[in-house]
Amino acid sequence: MNYKQEIINKINQGNEVIGVIGLGYVGLPLAVGFAEAGVHVIGFDKNSQKVDMINHGENYIGDIRDAVLREVVIDTLTLTATTDFTRIKECDAVLICVPTPLDKFRKPDMSYIESACNDIGKNMKPGTFISLESTTYPTTTEDLMLPIIEKESGLKECIDFWLAYSPERVDPGNVNFHTKNTPKIIGAISEDGLEIGMKIYSKAIDTLHPVSSPRIAEMVKILENTYRLVNISLINELALLSGKMDINIWEVIDAAKTKPFGFQAFYPGPGIGGHCIPLDPFYLEHIAKKYDFDLSMIHAAGHINMRMPHYMYIKISTALNRHKKAVNGSKVLFLGVAYKPNINDERESPALEIMDTVKHKGGEVQYHDPHIDKVKTPHGHNFNSVELTAETLNSADVVVLTTNHSTFDVEFIQQHAKLIVDLRNMIKEGGENVYKL
Repeated sequence: MNYKQEIINKINQGNEVIGVIGLGYVGLPLAVGFAEAGVHVIGFDKNSQKVDMINHGENYIGDIRDAVLREVVIDTLTLTATTDFTRIKECDAVLICVPTPLDKFRKPDMSYIESACNDIGKNMKPGTFISLESTTYPTTTEDLMLPIIEKESGLKECIDFWLAYSPERVDPGNVNFHTKNTPKIIGAISEDGLEIGMKIYSKAIDTLHPVSSPRIAEMVKILENTYRLVNISLINELALLSGKMDINIWEVIDAAKTKPFGFQAFYPGPGIGGHCIPLDPFYLEHIAKKYDFDLSMIHAAGHINMRMPHYMYIKISTALNRHKKAVNGSKVLFLGVAYKPNINDERESPALEIMDTVKHKGGEVQYHDPHIDKVKTPHGHNFNSVELTAETLNSADVVVLTTNHSTFDVEFIQQHAKLIVDLRNMIKEGGENVYKL
């Protein structure tokens, strides 16, 4: 029996073992999704604390219900986590969900993907299906991953194993779309790999959309997020101009979206957070340079977004100045450090960069976030969330609304804050002490 028929038989009989490398915001929900469908899953992570928490049924991802994690770990025993990467040999399929950050020069840091490929190549058995889910630039699967895995394993793609790319589409905090019901793209190097990948993913995903190659799937991911980046950066730039012209950009957007065609509403804010949208243009720029191609519009959009926290600092400084105060020596209370509402994820959050700038300029920084107890800013400052009380609000020289969490009582905040800078349009009608983006 050949390797392809062997893995297909296992999938059809429900005997396959899925390995998920990286148990963060993408990997753990994916692992739980397969385990909930009755598939045996081994989760791999180098963070022993995460592994211990999972194996004790303790949840740290907001998009997973605590009861579901306990069920698949404690009751059905379909999910187990480990730091022992030699157990990759037990897996029929390995899905890679590791971070892909930018380095200090804003170039793609591929070390996590390279490490995962090394671990897979050294430990995999013949007949393994491998899929990358992490955000990356087009050609990563074929030009970076494939040579490493073949070298470390001594095996050949399409003969001894199969390699694919299937981009994650996680939207933290989205109550309507989650791992199972969000359509999934998959592109494999070979037709056999695509067929196997479709069978594997169909166990946990309702709708699959195959494409002709990994690089098509990689570009799909970049397109989706760059589309949002360009449009959000556009509306942010227009918001800054509108502020100078005494035009309410929020009223402009509300009016524009009455057009039933040709317009989609995007909303301004202090910057774009999360792991994908702020990073994707730099991944695309990286590969575009190899083809001697200048992504001028995407470059501009990326840099507009990068500058937004600085402009927001100016908003705060201006508000204080108009009330005869300087940033230096003022107490500045930030409400919300998560990058979007109602989640516990502060990755790339613009609030953290604004906090760094205010502290650098001599401001006394505090924050409150009902979802995040403590944070470390990009410049290494550590803060703990303070209690949101009338006294906390009143003692601040300025309160900055940086994340529009639904739990924030806007009337209570307005009642007790002396000065407010609203970067999220939470206050629809404010007085002389409210400054809006």
